[in-house]
Amino acid sequence: MTQWGFYFNQKRCLGCATCTVACKEWNEGRRGDAKLNGLTDNSLKSLETPRDWKAGTSDKASNYAFLRRFDMKENWRRVTFFEFGKRAPDVEVVPLSMSCNHCNDPACVKVCPVKAISKEKEFGAVIVDSAKCIGCGACAKACPWGAPQYFEALEKTQMGAPDHPHMTKCDMCVDRLRVGLKPACVASCPGRALECGPIEELKKLHPNATFDAVGVPRKLVEQTKPNVLYEARKTFVK
Repeated sequence: MTQWGFYFNQKRCLGCATCTVACKEWNEGRRGDAKLNGLTDNSLKSLETPRDWKAGTSDKASNYAFLRRFDMKENWRRVTFFEFGKRAPDVEVVPLSMSCNHCNDPACVKVCPVKAISKEKEFGAVIVDSAKCIGCGACAKACPWGAPQYFEALEKTQMGAPDHPHMTKCDMCVDRLRVGLKPACVASCPGRALECGPIEELKKLHPNATFDAVGVPRKLVEQTKPNVLYEARKTFVK
């Protein structure tokens, strides 16, 4: 197995969250509540524009409960911000884009009671079989990076109930990698702050990159051995 991973240049990140939106767009049909909302290729095509939403007797264009069905609740890739300084102009905001880190020693794999999470062999991606998942939440509690996602709080429903959430997560867009495409987040980044490839090749391409960045605790890196390299941004405001 050739282990793939991500490279994130914190100096180039604009903090625009285009990566988050692109991830949601590409993975719309794999979100946790997709089946509950009856989302199929045909149903999505029939609702392509706001004009289509008004079909029928109710004004669906202003029906927020209806529109919420088409909003992916999970955030497989997230952009967070770290602020330094107390008063302008001596302030600084540093963004951090993070998804699943596809760790060498993933905490989620070790705690799953039904073995629904595994390391995919072709790219080393950590993937979940949501059909096996029972929605116990053990993976979310064990992962220090916030990678396992649920479309709503597990406490709202009973395990085993038809509407109980099953875990979903970033899978490195292995479906795109297999046909020679970049992950959706990487392809969409306007600042070209993200890359994906074999981790050893990324190390050669970016010899100054490390496993540390603003917002990334070193102790967690040592704990799970994530496959993400960073071109860290230095902060000048204390």
